[in-house]
Amino acid sequence: MAESTVSAGLIPEPAPEDPKRPYAVGTLRYSLSGVIVVSAWVILGGKIFGLLGSLVPTLLPLTMKQFNASGALIGLVVGSIPAAMNFVMNPILSTASDRTRTRWGRRIPYLVAATPFVALFMILIGWVPPITNYLHAHFITGMSMNSLGILLICVFAVIFQFFNLIVGSIYYYVFADVIPHQFIGRFMAALNLAGTGSGLLFNLFVMPYVIDYAPMVFTGIGLLYLVCFMLMCIFVKEGEYPPPKQFQEAELPWYQRLVNWVKIYFRQCCRHPFFTFLFLGTALNNASTICRQTFNLLFATEELHMTAAQYGRVMAAGSVVSAVVIVLVGYVMDKIHPLRVFLGSGIIVILANIWGYYYVTDYASFFVVGIAISVVYAIQYLSNGPVFVDLFPPDKYGQFCSANAMMNCVLLIFANYFGGMAIDRFGYRFIFAWDTIFTIGATLALIYVYIKWKQLGGAKGYVPPPTD
Repeated sequence: MAESTVSAGLIPEPAPEDPKRPYAVGTLRYSLSGVIVVSAWVILGGKIFGLLGSLVPTLLPLTMKQFNASGALIGLVVGSIPAAMNFVMNPILSTASDRTRTRWGRRIPYLVAATPFVALFMILIGWVPPITNYLHAHFITGMSMNSLGILLICVFAVIFQFFNLIVGSIYYYVFADVIPHQFIGRFMAALNLAGTGSGLLFNLFVMPYVIDYAPMVFTGIGLLYLVCFMLMCIFVKEGEYPPPKQFQEAELPWYQRLVNWVKIYFRQCCRHPFFTFLFLGTALNNASTICRQTFNLLFATEELHMTAAQYGRVMAAGSVVSAVVIVLVGYVMDKIHPLRVFLGSGIIVILANIWGYYYVTDYASFFVVGIAISVVYAIQYLSNGPVFVDLFPPDKYGQFCSANAMMNCVLLIFANYFGGMAIDRFGYRFIFAWDTIFTIGATLALIYVYIKWKQLGGAKGYVPPPTD
């Protein structure tokens, strides 16, 4: 339902007009049914990947706690190490995929190569306790059970994150390549609705069993991810891309080309403070959530004495309410611009966390604040991707996304570790204070971006600042 033509130039030229396929992105043209079908496949893969991405950081702390790991170590393994790996891997993978040309596209080959390994090592993480018991009983008797368990978690988690980062660095660029941009807000709304549905099912029917049946949960989600994501890679077709622009002489020594590549990369991405402050704003916003992502379940179960089933019901209720809000926001965002939505949502996060710090004391109050924060996080996630699609240069989209990811990684490397230390020092309730402090910083940076965006043409005439 999509057709492609060979084009030339720095970025793909739109396909010829076709009244039967009026919606274009690059060399691809779609009918309305074609837009729906390709969106459905991308959403299917994305939601299973998103479920996997939320399962590991949510349940990994519980597994590590079984082996008496400290909060700082949990923060290091769950957040800081993946962030450090992402800092190195993301710019290489993103820029390489921008310049990759194969018969299957520039993004799909990377996804296909990494997906089986993501599934395998996710399953192994779920089986760490029984694997530890077996190895300790039969082969590694000289090491304590706790030390052996933590060692296995670290090894499996690092290898999992290596392959998971390949998928995570590439998957989100598929949106800009295959979804017509006039539908991007509604597409993100549908993506979030699908995530709401999967999150609802997970929290209601799986979360009550994650502690007692973790190996089966990890195995089931891993196999489901493998099947669904590979189906997405088969049925989503990319368009055709012109040869990438050459910035260096091929005969230069490899080390000089590497140095030149680094210089070109940072010159293009950081030349204009508009992009630097955008990177900073999104990085601070992401850093604001890491304590909640890592310790929210522990806060609910250990400080508020809730059960995992109660926690699951709160998250499920938040998903349902978010679904209603997302339907409206997705449509509105295509009309008023995602940057305005993203900026406004930060103010609500600040207010919700200040209220939560003082008044969340039991299941009922946790329920109220949990729903409010879930809704605003959903709005932020909904608007985040369209902001990048609209503001980043289209021919360097992956490269600029990777630069944004690098800024995120710099903060997350330290924020995850020191966030864990802060929890050790101040207790689980500090998740509210942490979120407030970082969201205030993010909002100030994004106010600067908004002012500059208006000066660059705003919603009707925005042109990205020069990068070459």
